[in-house]
Amino acid sequence: MKRHPLLQSLSREHQPALSLAVRLKRADAGQAVSVFAQLDQPALLAHFEEEERDWLPLLLADDERPLRERTLAEHRQLRAQLAAISDGDSAQIADFAMTLEAHVRFEERELFPLIERHLPG
Repeated sequence: MKRHPLLQSLSREHQPALSLAVRLKRADAGQAVSVFAQLDQPALLAHFEEEERDWLPLLLADDERPLRERTLAEHRQLRAQLAAISDGDSAQIADFAMTLEAHVRFEERELFPLIERHLPG
């Protein structure tokens, strides 16, 4: 799918996140910790911050509010899961993988097309 140039870098970041989520879902408990360690957490958190700072403020219409709120709620959930896993709760890894995969698919299929309607050209 062709993305608006202003969203292309964020969209490209979704592919490795999706790949990691799939690998986490397929891993057994012992492997999951090792696979999770490959996650670039600062980059993922910066990705969330960019979306929240630069793109979600464009979604002001009443009919856009549910997608904006869903995005923020999923970011909060993913941050909480990351914190729990980082604190040693490896049982959260499977839930994190499912949440991350669903979130990436949501953004690519629903959120980014909506944001693109607000961008020039």
